[in-house]
Amino acid sequence: MPNLTLRRIDDETMHWLRSRSALHGRSINAELLDILHVARADELSEEQPDNPFAAAYRKARTMGVRTPSTAQSIVRADRDGR
Repeated sequence: MPNLTLRRIDDETMHWLRSRSALHGRSINAELLDILHVARADELSEEQPDNPFAAAYRKARTMGVRTPSTAQSIVRADRDGR
C-alpha cells in the first residue's frame, strides 16, 4: 500500500487533528484516512445521483451521520437508551 507524507502542517491544524482523533479514539493516521474516505464518499454520492447506495449515503448525511465514528456513537446512544 502506498504511503503519504504531509509537510508544513500549521500548529492550529495539528492541534485540531489531535483533538479530533482523540475524540474519536483513534490514531491521527486513522483519523486522516476517515476524513479522506468521507470526502471521497461525498464526491461519489454527488457524481452518482441515481445510485441507491449514494442516495442512502446522502440520506444518512442529512440525519447528521458524517463519519463511521458518528454512526457508531448514534448506534451506541440508541442501544443504551440515551
